[in-house]
Amino acid sequence: MEESLNIIYSVQNLILDPGKASILPLFISSLLNDILGLLPFSLVLAGQLANLSGEFNVPLLAKLLVFVSVPVGIGSAIGCLPVYAASYFGGKPLISQSQKLLRFSWADVEKVSRNFKGLWYDEVIFLLLRAIPILPSMPLNIAAGIIRMRPWPFWFLTAVGSIIRMMLTLLVVGFSLWGIINL
Repeated sequence: MEESLNIIYSVQNLILDPGKASILPLFISSLLNDILGLLPFSLVLAGQLANLSGEFNVPLLAKLLVFVSVPVGIGSAIGCLPVYAASYFGGKPLISQSQKLLRFSWADVEKVSRNFKGLWYDEVIFLLLRAIPILPSMPLNIAAGIIRMRPWPFWFLTAVGSIIRMMLTLLVVGFSLWGIINL
């Protein structure tokens, strides 16, 4: 029980007082979370703002961007790569073998893939989907691999979208909680 409380307090300190010491733990935990797909990491981290004793202001937002959002975004982007690679290289054989169970075939995937021509607006759509805080990243990783999205745009857009997602989540949760507390 005491160990669990220590973990909770450690996470709270990483969010409520972000600094250089928070970069590595947040990077590693976001990387592992995206590999395993355990929980809505951005919401868990932003929820720690409920324990904020001071104001939710611009200097705190700047610290949250640099010391929380960026490490989480880069860690998430690297953590997404194994699932993306597995679906990129193993998607066709897996879908072909289990098409009865999945209720779609590789021909269906190819039909959907024809709609994505690799143009700029395909990448904007992917970035917007990445930035939605409540959308899990695992289905996007799998879909991007199956439709053969190029690796560099996948990684870059995942990093940028994950940074935006984390910052949006921190903004919404922070201002909402701060507004409720100050009613």
